[in-house]
Amino acid sequence: MIKILDITSTVIIAIIIIGFLSQNFFPIEGLELFYEKKFYLAFVYLAIRLSRNYLIKREQNQQ
Repeated sequence: MIKILDITSTVIIAIIIIGFLSQNFFPIEGLELFYEKKFYLAFVYLAIRLSRNYLIKREQNQQ
């Protein structure tokens, strides 16, 4: 489960970076909604990282 969360968070960071670079250097027509709402991805990323940390701590407490 933790590996899936790591991969997902890496993909979300990549999407955020590509969206930021795309918006500032080569804006793509039709992605305006994505450019406006990409900060939601940051919230999703934070939620994934918090849940990952919770799972790691829970596994350590069970051992």
